[in-house]
Amino acid sequence: MDQIQDGYDHSVLPERLKLALRMADAVILDPSGLSAADQAALTAEFTPAELSELALTVAMAAGFSKAAIAWGPPPVIPVTEVPTPTPDGTMG
Repeated sequence: MDQIQDGYDHSVLPERLKLALRMADAVILDPSGLSAADQAALTAEFTPAELSELALTVAMAAGFSKAAIAWGPPPVIPVTEVPTPTPDGTMG
């Protein structure tokens, strides 16, 4: 996870993952910012179904993130503790 930061292009991550990260950055930041070379590399590396899944997953995650920020934190929810049986049959 430490390598998936700004500058990941110069990391030791596999090229396939770097391409996916570039696409994710483009979906989130600027869809028109994906270069023709990256588009060609993506279509060579991923199937159309994989590209669709990646784009939709990134877009939905970004959308949910923006909604969560707009709605604010949830109210405090009380914690419920449920005892679970232990191997010796007692409740822990």
